Amino acid sequence: MSQTRKILIVEDELEFAKMVKLRLESAGYEVALATDTENGTQKVMEEDFNLLVLDLMMPGGGGFALLEKVHERPDKANIPVIILTGKTIDDEVREKAKVYNVADIILKPYESRAFVEKIKSLVPS
Repeated sequence: MSQTRKILIVEDELEFAKMVKLRLESAGYEVALATDTENGTQKVMEEDFNLLVLDLMMPGGGGFALLEKVHERPDKANIPVIILTGKTIDDEVREKAKVYNVADIILKPYESRAFVEKIKSLVPS
């Protein structure tokens, strides 16, 4: 019996989020969506996910604000994270990503095959 592999995408651009969701579902993942930091944080706290895909710039503080709250909970702090963003990646972003053990930062627009392969490496079947 295979275990459900559940991913949360937290992205405020709904059409983009739906596109990513469809791509991941076609790869066999169960995918939930949240369109802002607060809703994403609530979902992480209430449900179990194998991976988080976060945008950095969203209403309510963005991906790092969500990660700050998640890391206050030891039972949630080790969920793998991929940042999928259009934001310029500078030293400050890299340092914060290290603090929160972000597995990868992928820039938009992204190459979907490589994105799915990265997810498979973090959440194998």
